Amino acid sequence: MQRSTASEVLVMSRRRCEDAVTNLYLYLDGELGWPHRLVISWHIRRCEGCTSRFHFEEYLRVVVRERVREEPRQEVLDRLRAFLEEHEPGFGQ
Repeated sequence: MQRSTASEVLVMSRRRCEDAVTNLYLYLDGELGWPHRLVISWHIRRCEGCTSRFHFEEYLRVVVRERVREEPRQEVLDRLRAFLEEHEPGFGQ
């Protein structure tokens, strides 16, 4: 059985961090399949940096949900829609 070198372990760890951060909102929204959710959950529990980021994003969602209770003005919605149509291929089709 071949052992991983320290640099290989570091690269694997960075990939797990990138995967966890990239999919953090899908994870928080419960939109990942259980195998991927399990891998990210395991990583978050063991990686101090990702744990901190996860708790921050989780807290931020609670604060935004509690404090933003009014509907945005139509002007804001129009600007957001225009931005998404310009930057997100296929948005609004």
